[in-house]
Amino acid sequence: MERLQKTILVAWDFSNVAEYAMQHAIRFATTIGSTMVTLLHIVDDEKDVSNAMAQLKVVADDAEKKYNFKPEVLAVKGDIFSTIKEVAHDLNCPFVFMGTHGMKGLQKITGSWALKVIEGSNCPFIVVQRPPRDEHFEDIVCSIGYRKEDKQKVSWAVYMNKYFKSNFHLYVQKSNDSKLKLQIYSNLVHVKSVLDQNKIEYSVVEGAGSNDFADEVIEYANKMNANAILVSTSKELDFSDYMFGAIEQKIIGNKYGISAITVLPSAGRLTGFN
Repeated sequence: MERLQKTILVAWDFSNVAEYAMQHAIRFATTIGSTMVTLLHIVDDEKDVSNAMAQLKVVADDAEKKYNFKPEVLAVKGDIFSTIKEVAHDLNCPFVFMGTHGMKGLQKITGSWALKVIEGSNCPFIVVQRPPRDEHFEDIVCSIGYRKEDKQKVSWAVYMNKYFKSNFHLYVQKSNDSKLKLQIYSNLVHVKSVLDQNKIEYSVVEGAGSNDFADEVIEYANKMNANAILVSTSKELDFSDYMFGAIEQKIIGNKYGISAITVLPSAGRLTGFN
């Protein structure tokens, strides 16, 4: 198992789900041998930084009492849509943990704020809705469809396996379209080859072929009691940036509260890997 010295970032807003995110991050740090977790709080005005830091120090002291682990704290002026990603990049963080209240937590009056926070980040975000279980990322579901991103994200499976000896469960989309079927098969062959080369345990399950692949993935993950679902951004033809499609949005905000590991499949480097 890799030993990690870089800090794990937690997006902190003093909410219950932020507490869950911190619990996950501390469990994660303890498991992989990291000594650093940093709580990051974003303020609107520079004059609010000192007060936020004082509140964060109280949180850190309380965490030390409850979890025997004292996180670092950081308050900066900025906005959640860009500053969290910028700090993660500047600190070369291997992971960012963030809490959300399911689909209701993802939605603002316009757009999906949690999705905007994590879209385009080279650093993987782990989005949580509930406290960690005793085991951590033991079983991860990875959906395999027809998009090229579905095979590219296997590099992140290798990345995760360096820290956790996870079992990956490949849920394969079923299609009656001959062209899509060929692309799905090609992606599956590629993913299996990479996992085999890296001696990573996995299983393969064929989907039901319904009209809602996201629901299939979520129901399967819940049925087999998965710890997380690996989700990637995709590049839409009408947009220049990577973004989450309808399938990914539904998985991230799934009703069962299963954690989502969100990644950018074409990231030039795997943060914290080097």
